[in-house]
Amino acid sequence: MANAPFFSIITAVLNNGSEIKKVLESVGNQTFADLEHIVIDGGSADATTHILKQYESRFRLRWLSEPDSGIADAMNKGVHMAAGIYNIFIHSDDTFIDSTVLETVAIDLGTEKYDIGSFPILFKHPRKGIIKSSPIQLPWYHRFRNTIRHQGCFVHRRLHERIGGYNHRFSIVMDYDFFYRALQAGASIHYFSRPIALMGGEGVSSDPRFLLKRLEEEQTVQDLNEQNPHWRAAQRVFRRLYVPYKTRRLSRQLKRPQA
Repeated sequence: MANAPFFSIITAVLNNGSEIKKVLESVGNQTFADLEHIVIDGGSADATTHILKQYESRFRLRWLSEPDSGIADAMNKGVHMAAGIYNIFIHSDDTFIDSTVLETVAIDLGTEKYDIGSFPILFKHPRKGIIKSSPIQLPWYHRFRNTIRHQGCFVHRRLHERIGGYNHRFSIVMDYDFFYRALQAGASIHYFSRPIALMGGEGVSSDPRFLLKRLEEEQTVQDLNEQNPHWRAAQRVFRRLYVPYKTRRLSRQLKRPQA
């Protein structure tokens, strides 16, 4: 694609005017200029669109605001609009860790050798503070848990052309489904060691109230995408052990007195 930017940063937002400025500034202040920022707003009723209008003339920003059917729908709209060679999702409660992130990543991915470039992220844990979350590099572990954080993951546009976008049936783990399909399809991936983004702790995937829903969706991802009977049997064993462990932890967490 002629004159395509190297990076498309895609942000999905709904009624988060209190935080959207942070991600706009985080992207707009990058020292690497060959990028575009695409914001997909789900029809916010707060100040979000007013803020987007203020910023659209300052940065290389494109946005739309209309109702959607959920996060996966918004993400697909962003991918469809994106012109960049690599895209990454930095949502409205996420930011890059500093202004030079994309400059260094552009060097790492400049050859376009990899379908996926996966980096660690920092995560705002509600009790432990800011912690580092690194992708799990075991080549088979995606069959049990999501091994890639989308806030730290750059996806080449050829991969979307090959396997499609995000499944609308998932309200939480659409990224797990995408990366499961990608790895099953033999996508090339390279893991890097330095964190690039700070993930907010308020998203639905981090909310303990949605844990059971997330676990159910993870099982559906595995049921849809795994064809090997041996791995399917291993997944059943894993769930028998992992689900009770996670639900017990959730029960203790919900009973813990709040500070």
